[in-house]
Amino acid sequence: MQQLNLFAELAPVLPVTYYPDFLSQELANELYQHCLKLEWQQNQIRMLGKTMPVPRLECIYGDYGCDYLYSNSVFLKPLTWTDNLANLRDQITALTGYKFRIVIGNQYRTGMDSIGWHADNEKSMGLNPAIASVSLGCVRKFQIKPRNGKPTDFWLEHGSLLVMHPGCQSTHLHQVPKTNKVVSTRINLTFRPHTGGGR
Repeated sequence: MQQLNLFAELAPVLPVTYYPDFLSQELANELYQHCLKLEWQQNQIRMLGKTMPVPRLECIYGDYGCDYLYSNSVFLKPLTWTDNLANLRDQITALTGYKFRIVIGNQYRTGMDSIGWHADNEKSMGLNPAIASVSLGCVRKFQIKPRNGKPTDFWLEHGSLLVMHPGCQSTHLHQVPKTNKVVSTRINLTFRPHTGGGR
């Protein structure tokens, strides 16, 4: 499996590893079709004193009791793992050694669906979490930067895996920006640890 270890290959050094061909084309296609049938929601988020729709669809699956709150306004309660998602979780754990208890799905339907600069530093994930991100469908730009630095761009491919290692959320921000280009659906699965709940 090809991997791009960005500790060694990029300046500035980034605490991520990218596997462009983590899934075969066939497996990626099958998983994409499975994910289209997940329980997607249009959630509401409160920002700058206003409530507005989250600019993408979301879903969450995971261990019982591993509820997830972000931005102090969006509450996600996990559904039971599907077999496909659980198998994917186990594949990522076997490759990376990191263990995950939830997966949050983001569905970007058009170029206007996005997520702005942020760090995934919610307390429910514990200190310095590792986060593994699988991309399916349309290629979209992903950007990551040191908190006071310049961004590095990735074009996340269908079936790829991007691992943000422990410490990344403390030192770096990331985003999926809007685009005026005509694009089709992209699904992103982010596997995360969790400090609560039970198996």
